[in-house]
Amino acid sequence: MSNNIHKDFNVAPFYREHTNNQIINDEIRISNIPFYYESQHVLSTNSFKPFESDEIIKEMFEEWKEESVYISNYFKERNRKLAYEPMVRGLANFISILTWINGQILSNLNNILLELEKLEVKPINLNERISFVVNQPDHYHSFIQLSGLYTELEKLYYKKKITSSK
Repeated sequence: MSNNIHKDFNVAPFYREHTNNQIINDEIRISNIPFYYESQHVLSTNSFKPFESDEIIKEMFEEWKEESVYISNYFKERNRKLAYEPMVRGLANFISILTWINGQILSNLNNILLELEKLEVKPINLNERISFVVNQPDHYHSFIQLSGLYTELEKLYYKKKITSSK
């Protein structure tokens, strides 16, 4: 599946080197692979803009809510290995949603923290929190951070929708 991903998105922790089969946990509810929409945007002249689709954004929020229940259980069972991939996918979706809410689509992951810092609509202390999760996606405290980021981002998303419709 990572063959369909542009090289600028095929980076750790979102994609691991030296693994032919990316999926370790086949029970993942987050359906899209990390940065799929962004990669397709770069690879083609496709004018589809995911940030214009409320359905995709809402679906990604729902997938995280469903997935977080399972991730929580993985950590309760002290199974960091099973938690790793859904955490990474959740992190990638979070970054995607965050940029889309700001009307942007990533063209690569180079200097991602600098790009996120420039965004107008974002959770508080975003860079510190994202850095923590990126560096240790299979840790319980990263799960707590990512869950908090999703909660804040969903509130910001609906706030922006309400204020932009006035």
